[in-house]
Amino acid sequence: MFATITLNPALDCTWTVEGELKVGCVHKVVAESIMPGGKGVNVAKAIAGSGKDVVAGGILGLGEVKLYTTFLEELNIKYNFMTIHQPTRRNLMLVDNSGNELKVNHPGFPDLQYDAQKLADYCLDLVKPCEVVVLSGSLPIRFPNDTYAHLIGLFKSEGKKVVLDTSGRALMTGVVALPDIIKPNRSELKDILGFYPDSKSCTIMELRNLAQRHKVVIVTEGSVGAWFASGEDVFFGVAPSVRVVETTGAGDALLGKFCAEYFGDSDGCLSEELMAMSIAAGSACVEHKGTPALENARINELASAVEIRREG
Repeated sequence: MFATITLNPALDCTWTVEGELKVGCVHKVVAESIMPGGKGVNVAKAIAGSGKDVVAGGILGLGEVKLYTTFLEELNIKYNFMTIHQPTRRNLMLVDNSGNELKVNHPGFPDLQYDAQKLADYCLDLVKPCEVVVLSGSLPIRFPNDTYAHLIGLFKSEGKKVVLDTSGRALMTGVVALPDIIKPNRSELKDILGFYPDSKSCTIMELRNLAQRHKVVIVTEGSVGAWFASGEDVFFGVAPSVRVVETTGAGDALLGKFCAEYFGDSDGCLSEELMAMSIAAGSACVEHKGTPALENARINELASAVEIRREG
């Protein structure tokens, strides 16, 4: 069983505007959608869509509990949230019919004080029946940068496999605790390395180095594709060409699909089929507004168009 933890969830609000997005212009909204979100919630959807048992957890404002639980129940996803008397943030995405995007993210729970023991007790109770824990997204403003690092150590001491997908200082400190899988994007790779790899050969070398400390390293590159590294093996998967409607949640869909299969039927084997299916899940996600549950038939179709290259 899987657990996903989202400490800083958000309602994903998407406004589709008439014409082309331009700075300094007034835009008319022609369509609007609001969907319960947060990176861990998105990952849970992909895991559940792969037929695996998953429980979604994290911190949630009381005012949004009904919206989230109704949404998760419709997807047959279990849930166990720590609820607080503060509103869950909203993230706004403006998109036009050409696929241009403008994202505006609110900070999360600005008045929530960090309570290490309370958080640890809640998280241990959440993950008790689970073998794999996925930690996703940013931290509430008042939480220390090493929050994930402490949780990773806690979960590993309980024999759990841990996956980390975050950014900035939370990522810098988190990787030191040696999660089993990390999934930075290209720009977040700098948070770990301290620099941008300036060539393909440098990228391959640094991924190999990281893969000595983590079972799998995944580096996403948007519509281009994704790198996968495990041990001495480094691969690049070229994403299929699709019509991009919105990019929110694409990396989460990729990670959720990867975790479901890697810790499931693939039994810890980094196969070409696994990588192709994971990239296909991310590609299928961008074909829709918001972050809906994905159709496995479409993922399978796109996977056949993914090219996996062994690098180095």
